Amino acid sequence: MIVLSHISKQYQALPILREVSLTLAAAQTHVLLGASGCGKTTLLRIMAGAMAPDSGQVTVDGVKVIAADPCPLAQIMGYMTQEGGLFPHLTAEQNVTLMAKVRGLPSAERKARLAELSSLVGIDERLLAHHPAQLSGGQRQRVALMRALFQQPKYLLLDEPMGALDPIMRRELQSTLKQVFEALRTTVILVTHDVGEAAFLGDTITLLHQGSILQHGSFLDLVQRPSDPHVTAFLQAQRPLPQLSELGS
Repeated sequence: MIVLSHISKQYQALPILREVSLTLAAAQTHVLLGASGCGKTTLLRIMAGAMAPDSGQVTVDGVKVIAADPCPLAQIMGYMTQEGGLFPHLTAEQNVTLMAKVRGLPSAERKARLAELSSLVGIDERLLAHHPAQLSGGQRQRVALMRALFQQPKYLLLDEPMGALDPIMRRELQSTLKQVFEALRTTVILVTHDVGEAAFLGDTITLLHQGSILQHGSFLDLVQRPSDPHVTAFLQAQRPLPQLSELGS
């Protein structure tokens, strides 16, 4: 369980997070949803120990998260940035296995885990010999996901993992992620600004607005029982596809 208590953060006197308190249960997918600049990525980085809050604290299974390098909770937390963060001079396999190799995991175990995760995320093992520049955007994101999952983390933190993908790749990776989450039952915290993605993947959704939590609950809660007019406005803001009759001949 992840518990956030009164988290506040500001940059150059500009408030980014304001007294955010939230409890995220284990073995579920939790989505941090909101417009750009609402504080969702900052909140995720604080959870990951990549940034310290100005006030408040985060605990993971009762242990306080401390911003340090390496993070004391790195063994139980996998973290994937929006860009994937792959090292360009390493092959995909070297990227995925880097930390496991540093920590002394035997070669046979690394190979077995590679094969398991390649099948899970849907990537051909032969592509793991390629460098990131030789892979498509979707393939790079799958490799980054493998790296985040490699040490079997109890918690998986994903920051806009599909933000840079085209619509077809994004839809494919959304389906892959849903299958992975359901198969592993890992606790997932995922940042997105995409309402459809949040509804598709999230067991719970936390809608952030101007650094504060506007509403937390299931997608159905947000749709049927909005706590604020902005909740409904945000959910309806993405333009639907036009009807064929509107396009003309």
